[in-house]
Amino acid sequence: MDACPLCQGDVRKTRLAKTSDRPYRVVRCRRCGTASVLPRPTEQDLADFYGASYFSADTGFGYGDYDGASWAGVQAVRAWDELQMWAPEVSDVPLRRILDVGAATGEFALRAEQDGWDAVACEVGDTARATAESKGLATVTTIADASGSFGVISMYHVLEHLIDPLAALVDARRVVDSDGVLVIEIPQWNSAGRIVRGSDWAQFRPPEHINFFSKRSLAGALRHTGWEVVRSSTPYPHSAELALDTVRKGRVREAAAHAGRFVLGSAGLGGYLRTVARPV
Repeated sequence: MDACPLCQGDVRKTRLAKTSDRPYRVVRCRRCGTASVLPRPTEQDLADFYGASYFSADTGFGYGDYDGASWAGVQAVRAWDELQMWAPEVSDVPLRRILDVGAATGEFALRAEQDGWDAVACEVGDTARATAESKGLATVTTIADASGSFGVISMYHVLEHLIDPLAALVDARRVVDSDGVLVIEIPQWNSAGRIVRGSDWAQFRPPEHINFFSKRSLAGALRHTGWEVVRSSTPYPHSAELALDTVRKGRVREAAAHAGRFVLGSAGLGGYLRTVARPV
């Protein structure tokens, strides 16, 4: 019988996930509430998947040109500029050293360095990590390879990719400063998009995405691994700004759609889950 890969609890709500190489099932744990993909990919599966083509080729997964003028690279820079708006605790940490987990080619970490932070880019993909190094960034392959303490550990769209996300949270707890914070952004299981679209939800992308958290299940995972949630929200990012912008341009129907997303996000049904946690 299948069991939850995170807590070994019983699972339910099996559905077929669309994929590119084999059939996967998405199941949800009755105990911890986390949804997971079965069968689990192996470490070698993921090493092959996150090779050079993931960051440079238009394969339907990953990014066509992450290190160029791609949407993802631009968003990585924007993410740093917006971080202190939704995670004001970052401004108060005394140790201005950041470990960016899932750093890709380093745009987020490089932007942090431009603001005076000592940044380390953590990236499992060899080609992407080498690109980050070529920009002068310090890099590590995994959190376990990092040394010293960090005032901020960032995990933007990381936990949904990992075979063992709990292990990553434990490793992050080991290297965070006692006055530091962990910031997380991931797709949200209880989003309106997932509820309405079902198996057609855009985030069902195994073996790229293999874990799906709700606010409750992520809080439980953090508590289990030595963290305490201090802030959590479920936005559709930029929906309010987009609504205002489209109103000014007279695009009323588009503005209404963005306003609807803003309302859904405020009601806990947004597409992303953003969480700030401190070590216990």
